[in-house]
Amino acid sequence: MSVTVSTKTPSEAGRKAPRTPTIDAAVLGPGLALLVMFIVYSIASPYFLTTQNITNVLVQSAPLLILAAGQTFALLMGGLDLSQGSIISLVSVVTATVMMNYGIVPGALLGIGSGIAVGLVNGFLVGRARIQPFIVTLGMLYIIAGLALVVSDGSTIFGLPRPDVDIFFWFGGGFVGPVPVPILIAAVLLGLAYFVLARTPIGRHIYAIGGNEQVAVMSGIDVGRVKIFIFAFSGAYAAVAGFMLSGRVISGQPLLGSGELLLQSIGAVIIGGTSIFGGRGGVLRTLLGVLVIAFMVNGLNLLTISTFTQQVIVGAIIILSAWVNSFRRRS
Repeated sequence: MSVTVSTKTPSEAGRKAPRTPTIDAAVLGPGLALLVMFIVYSIASPYFLTTQNITNVLVQSAPLLILAAGQTFALLMGGLDLSQGSIISLVSVVTATVMMNYGIVPGALLGIGSGIAVGLVNGFLVGRARIQPFIVTLGMLYIIAGLALVVSDGSTIFGLPRPDVDIFFWFGGGFVGPVPVPILIAAVLLGLAYFVLARTPIGRHIYAIGGNEQVAVMSGIDVGRVKIFIFAFSGAYAAVAGFMLSGRVISGQPLLGSGELLLQSIGAVIIGGTSIFGGRGGVLRTLLGVLVIAFMVNGLNLLTISTFTQQVIVGAIIILSAWVNSFRRRS
């Protein structure tokens, strides 16, 4: 019988082998898709890689990025926030209505505050009343959309007073030096969302709840309180996006959030690689998903592809991303 004797010293034996760098599989697909789009669109259109076009795309996608960052919190928990679009509409009409009589500061406070209030109600119903997030936010979608129509009497609110209207527009279309304000606001809010998820206890609790809520409860996490925070956070981000969009159109519009923005915010989170089952993902992945949607639509517009075809492509990408997430979870 032969005996193998190790020639390593204790320090060498205890030393771990160097790790091989790995690429996150969740971001590999959307990252490659974005790279391919840039190459193809740059060849197909001379206008795609211009500074003006890139800046316009980033400005147009800033509200979507803010919405999607808030939506990321809900999906990480294993839920969904369907009320974001209605919050945009409510914030728009409340801000404009108050501005007409009291000015920009009360209008901004009450407008954004109304969105946060909706998020808190969502959170209490999900976290304390223990109603499913899909049911709660679907019901609030209808309630808040109807309330926005009631506040505005179903009409767009024009004729906002000066100089308040100029300040209002600054948030949606102004500049700080050469940098558009919407991009700055989106970057700050994205950084805040990243900090909350990556560097705070409540961020770790969100991941824990999404991973396994029962285990989170047994670990002593106040799940109800965390869910209230999640939906209040999502509501606040939707409120800021609504304020920004209203400033861009310098009016209060009761149907401002009734378009594709909500669905695109959910789609961007999924395309970015955040798991629809919760517990895996983050806002940097969401940023990647937003860029994929924004530049894909922009490139298709430059190539004069019809909006109907664009909807087919976006939908197919969302389904494919969800399938990949599901496959990775089973594996």
